[in-house]
Amino acid sequence: MSTRRRLSRLLLASHVGLVALFALLLLVSGVGTIRSAVVGQARTEAERSVSDARQRLADWSRELNVTADLLARQPNLRYYLARDQFARPRKLVQDFQKTSSVAYVRVIKDAQTIIEIGQQPPAFVTGLTFDGRGVAWRVVERDIPGVQNASLVLAEPLGNRLNVRPIRASIRARLLSIPPASADRQDPWNRILFTVAANGEPETVENLGDDVAVARVARLREDDNQPGVLLVASVTRAWVDRHIVEAFSAFAVSGAVTIGLALALAVLLTARIARPFAQVARAAERLGGGDLDTPVDRPATFLAEPVALAASLEDMRRRVGTLTATERDQREELDAVLDGVDEGIVGVDADNRIHYANRQFLELIGHAREDVLGLPSDEVLVPIEHAEPEAGSDPAVLVARPLRYTPVGKARPLAVRRLAAAGDRHVLVVREETALEAARFMRDRILANLSHEFQTPLSAQMASIELLRDHLRGAPDPVATQLADAQFRGTLRLSQLVENLLDSVRIESGEMRLRRQPVDLVAVVEDAAELIRPLIDQREQRIVLNLPAGSTLTGDPQRLFSVMVNLLANANKFSPDQTTIWVGIEWEAEQATVWIEDEGPGLPPMGANTDLFAPFKRSPQEEPSQRGTGLGLAIVYAIVTAHGGVVKVAPPQQRSGARIGIVLPLGEPA
Repeated sequence: MSTRRRLSRLLLASHVGLVALFALLLLVSGVGTIRSAVVGQARTEAERSVSDARQRLADWSRELNVTADLLARQPNLRYYLARDQFARPRKLVQDFQKTSSVAYVRVIKDAQTIIEIGQQPPAFVTGLTFDGRGVAWRVVERDIPGVQNASLVLAEPLGNRLNVRPIRASIRARLLSIPPASADRQDPWNRILFTVAANGEPETVENLGDDVAVARVARLREDDNQPGVLLVASVTRAWVDRHIVEAFSAFAVSGAVTIGLALALAVLLTARIARPFAQVARAAERLGGGDLDTPVDRPATFLAEPVALAASLEDMRRRVGTLTATERDQREELDAVLDGVDEGIVGVDADNRIHYANRQFLELIGHAREDVLGLPSDEVLVPIEHAEPEAGSDPAVLVARPLRYTPVGKARPLAVRRLAAAGDRHVLVVREETALEAARFMRDRILANLSHEFQTPLSAQMASIELLRDHLRGAPDPVATQLADAQFRGTLRLSQLVENLLDSVRIESGEMRLRRQPVDLVAVVEDAAELIRPLIDQREQRIVLNLPAGSTLTGDPQRLFSVMVNLLANANKFSPDQTTIWVGIEWEAEQATVWIEDEGPGLPPMGANTDLFAPFKRSPQEEPSQRGTGLGLAIVYAIVTAHGGVVKVAPPQQRSGARIGIVLPLGEPA
């Protein structure tokens, strides 16, 4: 019997061999030498560019001198200048300047300029000079033979004469003036320029500046008659990087060939190793497809792993067969239990299609099981009352209370509660509606309808009163103004009570949902304070706002506005006349806190504060003169909690009274 070897050791040996081979190729190819060779080539190119630039400067000087000599020896120019006739010489000089590359021509006689054509050089100094932009000019002056006290000056910018080799813009030569003594000697570029200017020896430097890989700096020799000019040739990093990439590309080709040979060897070895594993994989696929009857054969191989894996699969096949039989028995037992409960149980999948229904549900709807399986639940149960989700709310949120349904074709009210199951599946618990639930549904519907019916005329009345107040503002009848203000305050209180009543119905029924959009918390607080201003002014109270700007949170601005209106209304009701209400915002890294403090009688001890947020609960102390429903803090608590926040009660910081804060997270609401 042959000795079986472990697959892990073979794979480890093959990987180590490949890595060792790759490392050997890197060492043999001399990766580090590539960059050194390219940098050396760049130094050679820079030195060669300096040499070529010297020759071009000499050619440029010679060409300009020849041009100056030709113009100075023009017979017509000398003839007219000798007779002080300047009109025709100007035309002659203009034609000469146009046909040559000379940028500037100046003719002088008796120390006066009589002809001047073209752009002036930066200075009339014979030789090289630089303008304000650092552009080099060459100026040549010649006496005009045969004409006393007459001379001419020719000037021409250097232009691109130093860079005519087809090496693109990667290698560039240019002339520089020696930096002034006041220049920054700590700057690496100025330091090398000062060094070359001082000793006269050319230098080649590397990594000078962000874009210069190699630079060659040379001072023009004394015989060039330019002791104050430096010649610089630079090679860009792009040129060096491009040549490095080209060298590495050649290296990559050779590496790819080597790796290909290694892969070919690996494929041959892998084919022999993978064959028994493929046999085991096919057996695993049969098991995955539900074939529990076919045994798993052990592969004939020298490897220990596929043999052990095949044995494990065979053992698993036997165990799964046993568990399947047990699960089948338990499923039948569970079906018997569910068929014996008093409530209908319905299982629906992610597409809301029924995949299970117990006997009680089938009796409630009067259908057989095969008639409802696979149908959408809304084709079996028709909603009597559905709460439509509000604009901007998440439609996947499920209500906490049961909804009212009736079977298709029957007038039999059912209470249906939807419970989340595994994944996107849900379970519907169905039972006949009780008298108490029917009464609660009727109450919620009546309250919601009344609140909606009240809001429309109240909104129209508030708009009309605001128009009346604007009309009476500045009128000579103070009584009418006072009556209009009193009517507006009463309508505002009534509108707030109706809104609180409607919110209480939403909260109790579990149908209050949030819009998710950016909220400017400072603007929300300011708008709430402005809305409640008439009630504040009626009691001669004062609001002090401390609202520093901060981050934008995500939530429902309309709900948060209702929170602030309720808190300010409570502070207004419970505070005496001519007192102050303080409102402030504290910003933190992950949350924002809005504090409202008044000068009222305060809140009961901290142990009793939990009862403050229950619906229809009033303060255990003296009732204020302006009575309410006891829903304000309950609504505040529900909305803040829905935003993932907390309602805080803290000791007052200003004077005696109540201090309530709402803490809101700056991220997405829970």
